[in-house]
Amino acid sequence: MSSIDEQVAARLHEVVDAEPGSAPPVQSMLLRGRRGRRRRRMVGVLTGSFAVLAVGALVATTVTQPATTSPSSVASAEVQSPQLTLVAAVAESEGISYKVKVTAGLKGDPVEVTTVGAFDPDTATGYLNSSSREGGNVYQERLANGVRFTGCSGCDDTWKQYPGEHDRLAYDRALSGAVGASADPQQLFAVLRESGAKITPAGAGSYHFEVSLKSKSSATISDIMIGDVTLNADKRIAKVAYERTTRHEKDGTTSTSTWAVNVELSEYGTAVEVAKPTRVVVVK
Repeated sequence: MSSIDEQVAARLHEVVDAEPGSAPPVQSMLLRGRRGRRRRRMVGVLTGSFAVLAVGALVATTVTQPATTSPSSVASAEVQSPQLTLVAAVAESEGISYKVKVTAGLKGDPVEVTTVGAFDPDTATGYLNSSSREGGNVYQERLANGVRFTGCSGCDDTWKQYPGEHDRLAYDRALSGAVGASADPQQLFAVLRESGAKITPAGAGSYHFEVSLKSKSSATISDIMIGDVTLNADKRIAKVAYERTTRHEKDGTTSTSTWAVNVELSEYGTAVEVAKPTRVVVVK
């Protein structure tokens, strides 16, 4: 076997060994080359040159092929965990203005409280208008660059102005303290980031969550939120529907209450403008 044959044979062995079983046998390829050279020397030289070029092409093809990866590793690389996906959605939803609608009521009770408003956390500016379980006047709240005002429709035009700077709206006040601060989107985002929260996929752009809240009250036995989060096309939080079940113990008696809450968020990035009331009484 000539020097060229030896070099070609060695390289073909390397390439063919890495190819599927359907690749042509090395010896057959070399044998065809030798027979050609016997017929004509020039043809033999050209055949050897073409063989070298063929090896180069095979090597180039082999080098450019992507490395084989097991299906499980590909899946793990492409599919992000639901926890990370939800945390990313929360991060996209924070620090930007939004409109909000909150509907809350005791589970099984047809009477609900509805709160609508808007908020810009960057400027601490926003408003809330909330109905009452008893009906009648609508509770109103305004936050203008951190200055908080409260009033009500149907009352006189005088608003209360509270001292200090405020960075959020009082959803617990608007909802009569029914669900605490958990209806506040800012607080709700924090709940969804809880390390102890159990997050599972619930369909396209939807996630189910369960989280046990910590309570400062010694009378609270347990406080659990279970619900679903829906993302919008921009991968931001669009809706959170949950039930919050709280068990209390007082004077040896245990009571349980469950609130059903829907928080809808929309129009992210929309400017929020709030005018300060003209008639105010400063609360001391």
